[in-house]
Amino acid sequence: MKKILFLIIVLIVAAWTLQTYTSFKALDLAKSYWQKIDAQYLRNIDWSKLTSFFSEKTPDPEKQLNIFIRDNGFIPNLNAVKTGIKVTWFNEDSKTHTVTGESWGSGEIAPGKAWSKTFDTAGDYEYHCSSHPSMTGEIVVK
Repeated sequence: MKKILFLIIVLIVAAWTLQTYTSFKALDLAKSYWQKIDAQYLRNIDWSKLTSFFSEKTPDPEKQLNIFIRDNGFIPNLNAVKTGIKVTWFNEDSKTHTVTGESWGSGEIAPGKAWSKTFDTAGDYEYHCSSHPSMTGEIVVK
């Protein structure tokens, strides 16, 4: 991160030096270029797609809970929810995993895929990955 910041500072200083001490007006060219690009780009954006992208990853906590499978673990691995809430596990790992509880389970969830379950009865639901027994989690339904 420090290297990137240093590079950005060096580029800004170089552009300012060119702008000030030569006939090459780097900052003026960049400004006019970005003004053209911004105007064209902003006119052509489908804002509804952008809004739906963010709303998919940010569920209403009263209706849905998202759990992410990353680095051979469930994140977060302990959750308390109300009855009737849909819980979705997203496999963001490079390996296939499962979500397996006592008398319920997902089957294999490939990387990039998801699986959901709605918990309609209060209780403590422990689960694990049948392929990786050290991966465990718990849903507390109230």
